Amino acid sequence: WHQRNGRDWTVEAFLTAENGCGLDIAQDIRTQDAMRRALPLLAAEPLAALRGRRLEADDFDRLTIGDPIRDLLAWMSEPQGFESRCAPTRWQTFRDVCRREFDLDPESDGPQAAGDALLNGGSAPFSTRWEEVWRRFSEAPALYPGIARRLDEARPAGLFVDESRLPKKNHAAEDRLRMAFQEVTELSHAAACEKVRELEAQHAERRGWVWAALGASPLAMALAPVSRLAAAAQKALSGASFVALAEDYTVNGWRCDRAAMEALASPVPSGDVALISRVVRALYEPWLDQNARRLQELAAVTDLRAVATGVAAEKDTCVLFTDGLRFDIGAALHERLEARGLKSRLGFRIAPVPTITATAKPMASPAHDLIMGLAGPEDFTPVLTSDSRPVVAQRLRDAMARRGVEVLEAETTRYSGAAEAGGWSEIGRLDELGHSMGARLVSQIDVEIDAITERIAGLLNAGWPRVRVVTDHGWLLLPGALPKRDLPAYLVATRWARCAMVKGESATTMPTYSWHWNDQVRIATPPGIGSFVAGAEYAHGGLSPQESVIPDIVVEPGTAAAAAKIAGVVWRGMRCKVTVAPIFGGMRIDLRLNWKRADSSIAVSAKEVPIHGEASLACADDRHEGAAAMLVLLDGEGRVLDYRPTTVGETS
Repeated sequence: WHQRNGRDWTVEAFLTAENGCGLDIAQDIRTQDAMRRALPLLAAEPLAALRGRRLEADDFDRLTIGDPIRDLLAWMSEPQGFESRCAPTRWQTFRDVCRREFDLDPESDGPQAAGDALLNGGSAPFSTRWEEVWRRFSEAPALYPGIARRLDEARPAGLFVDESRLPKKNHAAEDRLRMAFQEVTELSHAAACEKVRELEAQHAERRGWVWAALGASPLAMALAPVSRLAAAAQKALSGASFVALAEDYTVNGWRCDRAAMEALASPVPSGDVALISRVVRALYEPWLDQNARRLQELAAVTDLRAVATGVAAEKDTCVLFTDGLRFDIGAALHERLEARGLKSRLGFRIAPVPTITATAKPMASPAHDLIMGLAGPEDFTPVLTSDSRPVVAQRLRDAMARRGVEVLEAETTRYSGAAEAGGWSEIGRLDELGHSMGARLVSQIDVEIDAITERIAGLLNAGWPRVRVVTDHGWLLLPGALPKRDLPAYLVATRWARCAMVKGESATTMPTYSWHWNDQVRIATPPGIGSFVAGAEYAHGGLSPQESVIPDIVVEPGTAAAAAKIAGVVWRGMRCKVTVAPIFGGMRIDLRLNWKRADSSIAVSAKEVPIHGEASLACADDRHEGAAAMLVLLDGEGRVLDYRPTTVGETS
C-alpha cells in the first residue's frame, strides 16, 4: 500500500492527499508538531469535523487539551499530580497551549508565576484570558483546592490589587469580625444592634467572594441572619389591645424570631458556636422580654378565654395537628407549600392559658366543646364533660370519632368522603425535640418542615380537598437559658418552667390568669420571658407572642408553581421598571408595604406584566419616598409567585 507516486505514506501525506483524508493542514513547524502529538486522538475524529477549513496547531492541540482553562487550574491546584498523569506528548501540548494562550510555561515558570498571574490578572495582551481563568475558578472553587495556596503565596504586582482574591485578606477579615462579635456581647442593646448593622456594611461583600463558597467565611455568612435580627430587634411590637399586638406580630414580629433561629443554625466552626449564641442572646433577649411584658400588660385587661379560639369540624377538611408549630415555623411551612404549587392561606389563633399541650391541644381539636376543667388538676389536663375523665390523647381521638371525625393514624392518608365532620391526623416532633435538645433544636427545624410538607401533600393527593394545619402552642428559645425567676413552692400545687398552678387563695407577686378550662383556677406565669426552672433554653406555658400567637394554615391543591421571578428593578423618581422572567399570561406586579396583604399596596394600581416582561409601576404618594417596600408578583388568581424588597425611589 503506497502513495500514487510509489513512495511510502507519511503522516502528513496521508492526511492531506486527495486519495487519503484530503485535509488542508498548515505547513509551519508548530502545526506539524501538534499534529503528530495529537495522532492517537486524531485517528478517532470524524473527517467531516476537520474538512472545509485550514487546520493549524490550535486545532490539533484542542483535541489533546479540550479545555485549557480547566487543565491550567488543575495543574495550579496540584502541579506534581497533574504532570504525573500526563503522557509526554500531552504534557508538551499543555505547555504549548499555556505559552500561547496564557504567556506561561508551566515547566520553566512554575506554579508560583501562575499564582501571580491569577492574582494580578496577567499582563497585556493576556489579561482577558486570565480573567476567564479567575471566573472559571470562582464558579467551582471546590474543584481546585490547591489554588488558595497559590494565591496565598502570590506577589501583588502593585499597590492596587483585588483583595477579594487574597485568602489572607479574608482570613484577617474573619478575625476582625470575630473580635467585633465579642464586643457586641458587651454593649447595650441599642448599641449592639447598631454595631451589627455597621459590621454588615463592612463584611456583606465577602459573602460574594470565592472564599465564602469554600467555607472560609463562616462568620461573614452568619452575619447575614445576625444583621436581620439586629434590624428587627430594634422595632418593638405595637398594638393597643392583645389581639392588635398579636396581629402586628403575625405581620412583622415573627421575622425577628426567624432571623434568630437562622443565626443559631449558621454552620460556624465549633469554637465560634458559643460566640454566635452570645451575640444572638445580646440582640434577641431584650426584644423578647419587652414584647412579652407588653403582651402581659394587655392580657391583664383582656378576657383571654374569649380570645382563645378553637377549631371547628368541617366536612372535606382534614385537620393536621402539629405539636409546637410556632408562628415563624408556620410561616416557613406556608412558604414551602406555596413554592410547591399548593394554595396556602396563613392565619393565626390565640392559644389558651397555659400554653402547654395538656391544656391547648384539646382546644385545637373539633371536640373542644365537649371538654371542661375541674379544680386543681396538677398536670393542667381538662376532662370530658360526659364522664369527667381526663382528656388524654386516646380519649380525645375517641371523642372526635364519636362526633363523626375520621381519625387517621400516622402515614394514613385515606379519604372516603363519608366523614361528615372531616378528618384528624397528627405529625411533628418540634416540641419533643425542643425539650430534649434546647437551643440545638434549630438544626432540626427544616427537617420537620419537610416532613409536615410531605404529609400535607400526601393527604391532598389521597383526595382530601383541604388540609387545615393547627397547633397547640408556640415556645420561647434563648441560648444560654431563659432568666430564672423565683416562685416559692409552698404557693403552688405544681410548677413548670413557664407556668404554675396557684394553691387556693395563696398570694403571689407573679402575674396570674384564669385557667382556660375553669376560671376559678389561677395560673401564675413569670414576668417577661422568665422561667421558674433554672437552665431552660426552651420552654412554653406562659404569655408571650411566641407562645400565644399560633399559626392556622389552610392548604388546598394548586397548580404547579410558576417559575416566574422578579429579575430586575430600576427606579426613576417615584416610578419603577420591573423586569419579570419567564412570562406567563395574567401576571401582575404590585408594590406593597406587606407582601402578604393586598390592602397594604402603595401603587397607583397593580400592573399587568406585558409579553415583553417589563412593567412600569408608579407609587401613589411621594410620602413613601425612601420607605422599605415589597414588589410582589402575582398570578392570575392573585397568588404570590415572588416578592422582592426595594426602597421606594432609590437611585438606580
